[in-house]
Amino acid sequence: MTGRPEPVIPRQDDGAGYGVQCPLCRLAPAPDSLRCPGCQEDLAPLVHLRLRGRLAYNEGLRLARAGSLGEAVGELERAVRLEPGLVVAWVVLGKAAARRGDRARAAEALGRALRLDPGHPGAEAALTALAAARPAGDRPGGERSGGQAGHASPAADV
Repeated sequence: MTGRPEPVIPRQDDGAGYGVQCPLCRLAPAPDSLRCPGCQEDLAPLVHLRLRGRLAYNEGLRLARAGSLGEAVGELERAVRLEPGLVVAWVVLGKAAARRGDRARAAEALGRALRLDPGHPGAEAALTALAAARPAGDRPGGERSGGQAGHASPAADV
């Protein structure tokens, strides 16, 4: 993945109604519907529960882009708690934490993304930028890197 992270749009490519079935009839909705084909019950609340991690990610991404980084980090933390394998949520969490100055959390989140998806370009780039933007005192000779022309924020593309 390159460029800006995009919202996660859940796919229903397996014909199994986003992985839900009617608790009464035990039937999955048709691919173009969220209603049980047997009893016609609305299964949208079950889909919402199943996709709540991705919904939290989408909200966190929206908040990060709007500059509400504290709220974004909270939503992204919720997303990775609900769906720990959602790599893109770990990447955006790392970038948002970096923009807030929480380098430890940023490195932890980006490292987790790379453990889940080794070689993920967005996670690798953000981790490289985070390492290059070490504050003075962390670098030999006390030289500064943050804030200089030509140094992008590790989360500039969120």
